[in-house]
Amino acid sequence: MKLGFIGTGIITTSVVTGFCESGMENLQIVVSPRNKERAQMLHEKYPEIVSVAADNQEVVDRSDWVFAALLPKAAEDILKPLHIGPEKKFINLVATLSLKRIEEMFGQREILADVVPLTFAANRFGPVVIYPDIPEVVDLMSHVGKPVPVDTPKQIAILRSTTGLMSAYYMLLTVIIQWCERNGLDEPSARAYITEFTGALSRKAATWDGDLEDLAREMTPGGLNWMALTHLEEKDAYTPWTEILGSILEKVIKE
Repeated sequence: MKLGFIGTGIITTSVVTGFCESGMENLQIVVSPRNKERAQMLHEKYPEIVSVAADNQEVVDRSDWVFAALLPKAAEDILKPLHIGPEKKFINLVATLSLKRIEEMFGQREILADVVPLTFAANRFGPVVIYPDIPEVVDLMSHVGKPVPVDTPKQIAILRSTTGLMSAYYMLLTVIIQWCERNGLDEPSARAYITEFTGALSRKAATWDGDLEDLAREMTPGGLNWMALTHLEEKDAYTPWTEILGSILEKVIKE
């Protein structure tokens, strides 16, 4: 399998790393020289798999699958001069570039999809949003994460918006761990417990068959969880989360 990446930023680095660590057979990856340091790093780390092209057209010519992983403002200007034949399978990672616009530039093809991987792809876990639900794309991206196919571009925008909560989530963990430290627990122990604890909460939620609100309210009246949830709800602490999600969604759709 021959994969080509136009754009060599953080997401490309993560996805390429994930593919290289996946154990896929007969895998060849060519990356653009746009970020020379990252491109060279990937080649040096995986010399039998990754090579650096002289330019973007060479990336296309040497690949069966073409990944467009460019900054939104520069994407069209970089892609327009390229010849990308209809036999190429095109994976779009550019949030502002629609599949319709790609077809206008390069024509229709059998496989054309929007994909939203995250940096977790380097470790081969985490969600990978895919539109439309094309089995061959789902199979490919399953090597670097858990595919989440959706039915419309709007659904991609909704899920992309939720990724804007990553920093806020990490800050929440930081605040909790720092509280543990202030109360006498060392940072390594606090971090080990809290990260395992929150990971277990997510795993429990993923396997819960019912409504997640029912899970949230499965608590002992007057107990510790009751105290925390009641206090936060009285402070209207969850409203800011949905407010910022709305603002992020507006930005994602506008861009």
